[in-house]
Amino acid sequence: MGLTDVIDAEISPDGRHVLYVTQPTIATSRPTRSEIWIVASDGKSPARRLTRASMLDGSPQWSPDGRTIAFLSNRTDPGTPGVAGAEPSQVPAGSDQSDPNGKLRPDSAARPASSRQLWLISADGSGERHLTATERDVSRFRWSPDGRSIAFLAPDGPPANAKNDRAAQGGGIIADAPRDLSRIWIIDVAARDILRLTVADRDITDLSWSPDGRRLAVRAAPTTGLNDLFYHSELLILDAKSGAIDRKLFDSVFSTASWSPDGSQVAFTAPGEGTIGIRAFVADVENGAVRELGTTLDGTIRQLEWSRDNRKLLARVVVHSRDVLFSTDAATGLFRPLVKFGGRIGAFAEAHDGSIAIAGSQPERAADVWIYRGGNLRRLTELNPQMREWKLGKIEEVSWASSRDGRPIYGVLITPPAYRAGIPVKTVVLAHGGPHETWTAAWQGSWIDWGQMLASHGYAVLLPNPRGSAGQGNDFARAVKDGWGTNDYQDVADGVDMLVARKIADPSRLGIGGWSYGGFMSAWAVTHDTRFKAAVVGAALTDQVSAAVSTDTPDFITAYFGVPPSGNARMDASSPLRMVDRVTTPVLVLHGQEDRRVPITQGLGFYRGLRLLGKKAMMVSYPREPHRIVEPQHQADIQRKVLNWFDDHL
Repeated sequence: MGLTDVIDAEISPDGRHVLYVTQPTIATSRPTRSEIWIVASDGKSPARRLTRASMLDGSPQWSPDGRTIAFLSNRTDPGTPGVAGAEPSQVPAGSDQSDPNGKLRPDSAARPASSRQLWLISADGSGERHLTATERDVSRFRWSPDGRSIAFLAPDGPPANAKNDRAAQGGGIIADAPRDLSRIWIIDVAARDILRLTVADRDITDLSWSPDGRRLAVRAAPTTGLNDLFYHSELLILDAKSGAIDRKLFDSVFSTASWSPDGSQVAFTAPGEGTIGIRAFVADVENGAVRELGTTLDGTIRQLEWSRDNRKLLARVVVHSRDVLFSTDAATGLFRPLVKFGGRIGAFAEAHDGSIAIAGSQPERAADVWIYRGGNLRRLTELNPQMREWKLGKIEEVSWASSRDGRPIYGVLITPPAYRAGIPVKTVVLAHGGPHETWTAAWQGSWIDWGQMLASHGYAVLLPNPRGSAGQGNDFARAVKDGWGTNDYQDVADGVDMLVARKIADPSRLGIGGWSYGGFMSAWAVTHDTRFKAAVVGAALTDQVSAAVSTDTPDFITAYFGVPPSGNARMDASSPLRMVDRVTTPVLVLHGQEDRRVPITQGLGFYRGLRLLGKKAMMVSYPREPHRIVEPQHQADIQRKVLNWFDDHL
């Protein structure tokens, strides 16, 4: 719980320095504190903290000339009326009123003290200053190519929940009503004038400037709902002065566009066929022609960025159970491994000289920053020196052949620190979320990744990547369409058989557990297999029909099964709740009470079904928690409950 995480890496244009962001506790999605650090890329001097407030400082970006850094922070700035350096205007924030030039100067009087705003600081740490004071949180932002302006995203007007509270006094709240839509704001860094651009009936969630500064590529969804963000976000090209739409390039995208240096093309990722999997594309901005990349790649493209030389792209790809950074020829689509990182890449960025900064983790390093230059990878930080004293489990990549069709299945094995070959030990299978996620041969320790925690207590841990996972292309990802728990679970069971045959796993002391889709897999296992003596079912989908009509991302489930009622039979066949009478394994159910992705009724139904039939089960729910648990005391409690459950039964 004391490990420091790193969540960003931004290299200066000249390649001499790297910015990175740290936060306490690995895998925390809502940290209470984050800090920006800077380190020389030659590794000859120690890193230093750039920002001084114990607040949420993050998302740093270098100005094009490398002299100034823009970042987001929720710190307060006493005595600053309105936008920093400007007199407050009589025009309230979010108003459609403007001066004759269409520019706004939002008033900060109503801005909450904890809202996230844009700040500037010099690269040497001096001259820290407030840039915006909008009424709502600033989310994403981008420097203009000339460094004179910054485009950022923020909703306009007061928070919608305040309006809803007033409306609710005389009526109800309309479901799925578009509200809190983020707008594009362009601020002149010197004059502090703000121009507001509106795309009608669209929530803008990301943006990028064309190299000439004349256009913006934006990711736009019809509402702020997660389902629309994931599955219905268009890629639009806008005029940067008027906000007029020049062209819609694609109907549904995962990322915003990365522009080629000459501004003629953009690269982006999008959902795979039927929204299952990930595809990568390059589009011609003028005529809209689109080419897909990596269709035969043995892996899954997670991120695609244009390189500085206009002929190549950089692609972060998960291959089997490892992240690899590829160099991709834009004309031929040929992928060439560039950086075999040996872990999980969380972020990367390229400088003008081709140097690449990487933030990520490796098996023995929970989080650090590296520089790739001249064919060599060098570590620049040691964020968790205490780990040098820890006795860690050994992590290795493993594979086995499917008993169904002989296809190779990949995964990660962690053996305990004192493990002796040939002596079977208690073993836990941990299933990942998704299903289109992947276990990688990287650090495995957090509230949701229990591998090293269990290994340090004497367990062997198998982390399988069965059909449905990322890492072996989109056909592999689609192999569980119409049937969760069939092809994928057989791949998991084959992995267990492999460990038993290798005399690693003790067949009389087997457990299984996981979160989200991993929780589903655990629930499926105990309704179809008696080999497991303990199971942990975390935030699991256990009844697919009710989940499809109650989750905040219904397109996720219907992509695999179809829309109810036509898909009901397939959904029922993949619902562990329908087979709860078969369970003989003690089951621990864990769930957040405010989970909208997988509503708590999913976990509660499975638990109640077990108890009504006299089965051994316990359920623990966590107040205020969404799908990903955020409060540290709850994160710690989950790990204790998991360890105690397996200890008690194995």
